[in-house]
Formats: sequence, structure tokens, C-alpha cells
Amino acid sequence: MVSDRDVARRVAIACIVIALAWLSWKIYDVILQVFAACLVSLALHALAEPFAKWTRFPERYAVIPVGILVFGGLGLALYLFGSTIQVQVTQLVNELPSAWAEFEQRFHLEGLGDDLLKRAEAAAPSSDTLLSVVQGFTSNLFQVVLGVFLVVVGGIYFAVSPDLYRRMFLSLWRPSERPAAARRLAMVSEDLRHFLKAQLIAMVVVGVLTFIGLTVVGVPSSLALALFAGLAEFVPMIGPVMAAAPAVLIALTMGADTGLWTLLVFVGVQQAESNIITPLLQQRMVSLPPAVTLFAVVAFGSIFGALGVVLATPLTVVAFAAFKAHSEQVAEEDAAA
Repeated sequence: MVSDRDVARRVAIACIVIALAWLSWKIYDVILQVFAACLVSLALHALAEPFAKWTRFPERYAVIPVGILVFGGLGLALYLFGSTIQVQVTQLVNELPSAWAEFEQRFHLEGLGDDLLKRAEAAAPSSDTLLSVVQGFTSNLFQVVLGVFLVVVGGIYFAVSPDLYRRMFLSLWRPSERPAAARRLAMVSEDLRHFLKAQLIAMVVVGVLTFIGLTVVGVPSSLALALFAGLAEFVPMIGPVMAAAPAVLIALTMGADTGLWTLLVFVGVQQAESNIITPLLQQRMVSLPPAVTLFAVVAFGSIFGALGVVLATPLTVVAFAAFKAHSEQVAEEDAAA
């Protein structure tokens, strides 16, 4: 027979679980930023691993020079190529309206842009509302910059002292459960590290191949478009389509042949990425079914917004890796029994 004390204990546990779920939902953006900082930490450790083997430094200390090289290299690249990228991005933004007009004329869609403009003007907010929209955009931009800063700094802190945060995480389990939780955490971390290695390499390769292809075809602002294509590669399926749209639109202003060749460049790069590059890189990765990846992006984007879209794939990798670790542990326990 269940005593009143047991009932009260179960009710208290249920209330605590509900309260924690509510609190997690209220601060989900902070939780996603912590997860993104963990990704930065794992990426730094993935880069520090070969550096540590080459220099015979402990991996923990190799993170520091690797971090300096990575962020210093990014800063130097922005300093050397920042003006070129800025000019090409500005040129790209200035060319898009004329490219849209050319697209309308070529495919006999005259008036489509005017119709959309009239509808936008009809739904345009008042001056007070417009001011609030501008203020909201400024606030969101500041939050994005602050979020990126927190993710990078947090990732560095996680990378420098991983054992400290690992012990803090494992302290949430009972002492008898901590060895199993530590094994699962190690397996998830390893799979996520392999995923990040493959993803970073794929992004660089896609960016380089896109730049070469667009340069050969003669599409203007090829560096900016290739940079966008490389970054968009982090979001599977949806990212490549978003990256190809402005390039094809601009290429159509130079002729149907140029537009077709530009489309073929993106199709060829994606075919090479999906059939050659990714299979070679994913030999030790969690293999995600394409349908699962697509709907994960849509689901996380619907729930968490833009940050959910960006982190959808690594979150899905964590879920699959955790499920695999649990399955292997259950199989080991059954074999031991």
C-alpha cells in the first residue's frame, strides 16, 4: 500500500520536473547558446588533436595556441580580404534588384514585383510602428552580436577546462550511474567531434569549388557568393538552395546560358559533396537519413527559430549518438546477464 509520504514525494518530484521543463523553455535560447559553445569547444579540440600529436603537447594545452591560430587567422583573413568581400557583398546587394527586373522581363512576369510592392505598401506599418520595428531590428542585431561573442568566449572556456565542466555535468547523476553516464558522454562527444571535422572540411571544399566554378563561368561577386555557399553548407538541403538562388538570379541577367551554367555549377558541387566528399568524411560519423535531417531542420526551426535551423543537424547527431550509446549499453548488459 502506498503511504501518504510516498504520494507526497511523487507529487513533489512531478512538480519539480514540470518547473524545470517550464524554466528550460523560458531560457531555451541560453541553452542553445551553451550547446553552440560546446560545439566551438569540440571544434577547437578536434583541431588541437593533430597539433598535439605533432608537437607532443597535452591536448588540453594545445587548445590555447590552436585557438590563437584559428581566431588570429580569421582576423587576418578579414583584414586582408574584408574590403574585397565588403565590396562584392555591396555589389551583390545592388545588383539583386536589377537582376530581379531582368528575371521578370525574361520570363514575362512584368508587374509581379510591382504587385508585391503594392501589397507590401498596403500592409506597411505606421510611422510609430515602423520606429518600433527599426528599434526591434537594432535590438535583435545587438543580441546576435552578443550571442556570437558569448558562444565564442564560452567555447574557449569549455575547451581550456573540459574536465571541470565534465565533472559538473556528471554530478547530476547518482554515483552508481556516473560511470555509464560518462561512457555515453564520451561516445556522444566523439561522434559530435567527427561530425564537426567533416562539416568544416565540407564547408571549405564547397566554398572553394563554388568560387572556382563561378569564376570560370564569369559570375560577378563570385567570392561573396562562394563565402555564402560555404557558410550555408552547415544547414543541409535548405542551405545549398538558399545559396544558389542569388547566384542564379544574377547569372540570368547575363544570359540564359550563363544562368544555366551557374545552376550546373551548384548542382555539380552539391553532387560532388553528397556523393564523394561526405561519404569519405562520414566513415566514422553518425549516418543521418536525409529525411530525418530535413524534418529535423524544419522542426527545430519551427520551435527555436533561426538558431534552431543552424543547430538542427548537430542536435540530431547528439540524439542519434545518445540513442546508439544507450543501445550498445543495453546490449552489453544483456550479454553480461
